[in-house]
Amino acid sequence: MQQQLNTLNELANAVSTVAEIARQTQSYRFNVNGAVTLYLDAENAEIRVLRHADPQIEITANLQMPFAWRIATDQDEAGVYVVARRRPVIGSVAAASFVLTVRADTHIVLKLKDCRLSLDALNGMVELPAGGGIVLPTPT
Repeated sequence: MQQQLNTLNELANAVSTVAEIARQTQSYRFNVNGAVTLYLDAENAEIRVLRHADPQIEITANLQMPFAWRIATDQDEAGVYVVARRRPVIGSVAAASFVLTVRADTHIVLKLKDCRLSLDALNGMVELPAGGGIVLPTPT
């Protein structure tokens, strides 16, 4: 009986280790002054946009199989740029979710392929034109 419990405990530890290797959270923070643009180019991911009052842009990436992703970031006076791509072959089974936390005056440009988009605290009219794309309300 004790040996079975030890075996189950070892198995549980191994599963926990594999799950840890298979998932990873990465955070990127960019200090910004005034209104800037956030550009995100992503594929096969879930994207959530949140607004806050802090003078920074924060991007939290929750990656399944982090070794299957390539993420590049850059920043200049005009904005913050993020590109997230899955690696060929192994990336085809990888997933990710990104939480973009930005100032209320941040202009957001999203280039998405096969993504799911969630916008929190949205006010105004949203249009989804035929053939794809989205038209969001102008801030007032």
